[in-house]
Amino acid sequence: MRRRPVANDPSAPAGHLPSSNEGTRKRWTGDIVTFGAAILMGSSYPFAKDVLEVMSPLLYSASRYLVASLFLFAAMVVLRREMTLQRRDWLPMLLLSLIGVTLFQACWGLAMARSAPSLGSIVMTTTTAFSAIIAWLGGRRLPALGWAGIAIAFAGVVVVVNNSLVAITLADVSPGGTLLWLLAAFAWALYVDRGAPYNRRLGALPVMAWTTLLGSLVLLPISLLFDSPGEFALLDDRLLGFWLYTAIFPVGVAYLGLTAGLDRLGVSRVMVYMYLIPVAGVGLSAAFFGDPLTVARVLGGLVVLTGVILTRVALDRAARVPV
Repeated sequence: MRRRPVANDPSAPAGHLPSSNEGTRKRWTGDIVTFGAAILMGSSYPFAKDVLEVMSPLLYSASRYLVASLFLFAAMVVLRREMTLQRRDWLPMLLLSLIGVTLFQACWGLAMARSAPSLGSIVMTTTTAFSAIIAWLGGRRLPALGWAGIAIAFAGVVVVVNNSLVAITLADVSPGGTLLWLLAAFAWALYVDRGAPYNRRLGALPVMAWTTLLGSLVLLPISLLFDSPGEFALLDDRLLGFWLYTAIFPVGVAYLGLTAGLDRLGVSRVMVYMYLIPVAGVGLSAAFFGDPLTVARVLGGLVVLTGVILTRVALDRAARVPV
């Protein structure tokens, strides 16, 4: 049976193939907000690093996602979006939240505690590959140019994180930590893919808000089995500001941007931009925390951007959409 292009799958937004200027403008707007969301998501790494020195990963993830969910609901009020769920949608939202928030963030937190963040920065970019594989298993074809772009972007991430053009020097490459990172990446890819039909029917923002809230409400009591709320007392004003920033911007505002991207571009195109997250983390660490910005990291960032563009072009060609 002949496979149909990725962009023609149910994850793509309704009416995403128009040839009009309005359709082109809609796609470019989606690209811009998704690019910005990826940068914001990457900004969590340099700020979270200091917070996690005094706060356990599970409590950190649960608490910031709870705050972020409140931000997303506030955004729905401002934007006058429908917030109520029909009875038939409660179970799907709960299942999505268990995958995309509870499982994803539990694996992320445990992996952070067991391995180097540099390893996680690389492994988490496999979300794009997992997304392509899930689409392929569902009968949606990614052109060869798209696979080449994914491989090129991954190579660029390795260069950026390792800060070397000739060697790979990851610390703490533990099998357990690597497995947890991979499971977190797969959970996120599965969440975005399985949530696509509900994004089309309910809107991406309500889906993101409800799953973020439900997932954090499940993860919070789990974290309190192992951690103490007293850890918040260990945060000075600076670290408390970092914690609040990583709740509002890399999750709340970034997810708001992702919902706009999903509504305009669909899953396949949005997932391409996830490669920019570790690059943004390295760049912002250099800008705000004095980490060195070397030739290897600059070149690696350009390689990542090249891979993202190639994959983006491949998806548009597959959908016969003019770039």
